[in-house]
Amino acid sequence: MGTPCSAYGERKLTRSSKSQLAIEFAHRTAQNADGAWVFWVHAGTQARVEEGFRTIADAVKLPDRKQSKADIPHLVYNWLSSEQNGRWTMVLDSADDGDVFDGPTSGDTCNGKPFKDYLPQSRNGSIIITTRNKDLARRLTGSDKNILEVGAMAPADALLLLEKKSGPLSDVDTSLELVQVLDCVPLAISQAAAYIQARAPRSSVEKYLAEFREGERKRARLLGYDGGDLRRDGSASNAVLTTWQISFEYIRGKRPSAAELLSLMSFFDRQGIPESLLKSSRDAQESDEEEDSDKKEDSKSDRLFDSEFDSESDGGGGEAEDTFEEDVGMLRDYCLVSVNKDGDVFEMHRLVQLSMRRWLKHMGYRRSSSSSSWDGWLMPSRRGIIATG
Repeated sequence: MGTPCSAYGERKLTRSSKSQLAIEFAHRTAQNADGAWVFWVHAGTQARVEEGFRTIADAVKLPDRKQSKADIPHLVYNWLSSEQNGRWTMVLDSADDGDVFDGPTSGDTCNGKPFKDYLPQSRNGSIIITTRNKDLARRLTGSDKNILEVGAMAPADALLLLEKKSGPLSDVDTSLELVQVLDCVPLAISQAAAYIQARAPRSSVEKYLAEFREGERKRARLLGYDGGDLRRDGSASNAVLTTWQISFEYIRGKRPSAAELLSLMSFFDRQGIPESLLKSSRDAQESDEEEDSDKKEDSKSDRLFDSEFDSESDGGGGEAEDTFEEDVGMLRDYCLVSVNKDGDVFEMHRLVQLSMRRWLKHMGYRRSSSSSSWDGWLMPSRRGIIATG
């Protein structure tokens, strides 16, 4: 999108319900047009970012944009950096993958200049970046004070959203129950309203809530509904389970041990997961894997392995501790888990837990014929330490 509009203040980032807030902001800003520009760039992949920059180049009619060897990101950077071009605001939506910003653009691969270097620090412009990745947010803004975290809505605001999306509420108490079981998550509420609207009059808030309480399979089906939103990017899912599962896939690709930890957490009661139990579970798994490996070795090899392992055992605990802390850090950065004030008890949203369990089930079916380490995490209760909730 490239439309003259008014400008926003400083550089900020939002997370949960991020796209909806950014969309609303962009529309309100455009309505108060005063000759400034607003640009919307989907930042999920580098190709989409470069496509967005080409759209900006066309919108402002950069003279050299159609040359065969035109470096579009550089041209757009220069235009945005020039105060004579007036005020502007750029929204980089769904910037969750750090590689998009750290890797070289296709127009400048020779010197390896990363895309983040094409984000100008300009007095006449503002950049809003929406992301699930808090670590990336810190790196792009340089400070936590420039990060605006947006969590679940207050119940009263959640009710207003449900009413706006589905129409007048006939039973406020039941509606309040619905938004609460949805954890007051805006996308989940909007999705529920779309489902109800699409099936009216055979569906209602009361019927949706009753179906939701029938069991995990029914909840997964309801939360997998994608009713579409013309205001959102066409490639973005409107199903809350899908959006979280995208995060799971990314974490699994970047840090498999963090994905394993989250999968383990999903089998506990979602509230009050003690750190000590998570660590003992990991120790048990590692011990089982070592025992299985030892059985495949002859006795001489076993003695040699044990000797070498004992000589290095002093450093093993510290390495395991570092791995655990880094895994927890990644899960917290993606707002998938939270901790108590002492930092030793974890909690996860019920919808995150449901989404993770369904994703694990899907992964289990897909990998049922393999010997992947994931098989050991699909049924953690084999070790007798998991209390499901």
